[in-house]
Amino acid sequence: MNNWKTWKQEKSYQKLFWAGTVSGIGNRFSQVAILALLYQLTGSGFAIGLYFAIRMAPFLLLAPIGGMIADRFSKKRLLLTVDLVRIPFAISPIFVQGPEHLWIIFVSSFCLAAGEALHAPTRMATIPAIVKQERLLYVNAIEQILVGGVLVLGSGSGGVISYLFGLHIPFLLDGISFLLSAFLLSRISMTAAGKPSINVNYQEVIPPKKSAWKLIFGSSALIVFLIIELTMPLANGIDNVLVSVYALDVFQKGDLGVGMIYAFLGLGFVLSSFFSNFLKRNLVALVVMFIAFEGMGHLFLSITPTFSLALLIALLITFVGGISNICLATLIMKIVPKSMHGTFFGLTTMISNTGLGISMGVAGLLLEVFEPRTLSLMVGSIYIGFTIMYAILFSRVDFKREKRKLSQKV
Repeated sequence: MNNWKTWKQEKSYQKLFWAGTVSGIGNRFSQVAILALLYQLTGSGFAIGLYFAIRMAPFLLLAPIGGMIADRFSKKRLLLTVDLVRIPFAISPIFVQGPEHLWIIFVSSFCLAAGEALHAPTRMATIPAIVKQERLLYVNAIEQILVGGVLVLGSGSGGVISYLFGLHIPFLLDGISFLLSAFLLSRISMTAAGKPSINVNYQEVIPPKKSAWKLIFGSSALIVFLIIELTMPLANGIDNVLVSVYALDVFQKGDLGVGMIYAFLGLGFVLSSFFSNFLKRNLVALVVMFIAFEGMGHLFLSITPTFSLALLIALLITFVGGISNICLATLIMKIVPKSMHGTFFGLTTMISNTGLGISMGVAGLLLEVFEPRTLSLMVGSIYIGFTIMYAILFSRVDFKREKRKLSQKV
């Protein structure tokens, strides 16, 4: 079994993959254009900071709600509805003509983020609903291709399209991307292993014997997963800011350098997917080991003398990060009962996005105090510290026993 064989066998996942790719690239187009438009209209870093704060806010409330809805109603219909509803908000920034229309950008951004807060946990819960359990590892590996491809194609192409054709075109393309995504989602057959999904119709849902929240916070395994989802974004957010600073300030490579470093970051995620054949066992140990490697990558980045070497280290960081993502996502999907996937992924989406937003804001403040290389050294040390903490937490959990207990209680 490998990624290619899994791809050919999982027809419904193919449509989910392409829907995510199309809408993800559209989102990147829009984000690049909005940042450029905000800077043109205001020349203010505050407006850009407010934009990111507005995008973060909906995840606090709507991600858990979206997850719970996904556990009770048709995931396919929810994904379809959210994509279609987002189309007018994606297109609306084309009507912005001056500073007096900034409210259109902020309202649009809030509504698009609200849609993503509902969409993200539902999409994650859809994967184990339509994919055979023994193929989840390979599908999660393919997901890294989506992450890397969107990062490279969306960010790079968005800048080029905005430059060549104007800022309005990316907004139109974003709206079209949601329409195409909805069309692809409409063709998904909600079956796994030849059996209907539990969430095709509301009547088919079998609710847990206990509250999903009580089950989550009563399981030591799920609490460990939540701790990882809470702490990792604290370091990841600083990563996101640092890579641009390395290109612009440390190596003085300008916008071209930023594009190159993001391209290598995306390539690292793509390459990680091809190592799924080596990840069949000991997923817990692999999660810990590759997070440690990610920390070591940042330690090396803090002392790298050349930009070309920094590009290779950036690739290494997302390569090992992609492998840890594959292992962690597969572990979660196998241990969390299917009827709780939406609720759990809604909770983790809220936690991770909020932590990421806070971390990116803090990174900006830290860069006023520390040099980029010093901050990179600190981030690497944080990763190593997290690795030690995760190893201790994992050593105290019997995952087979926890999975059996959860299955009995649902």
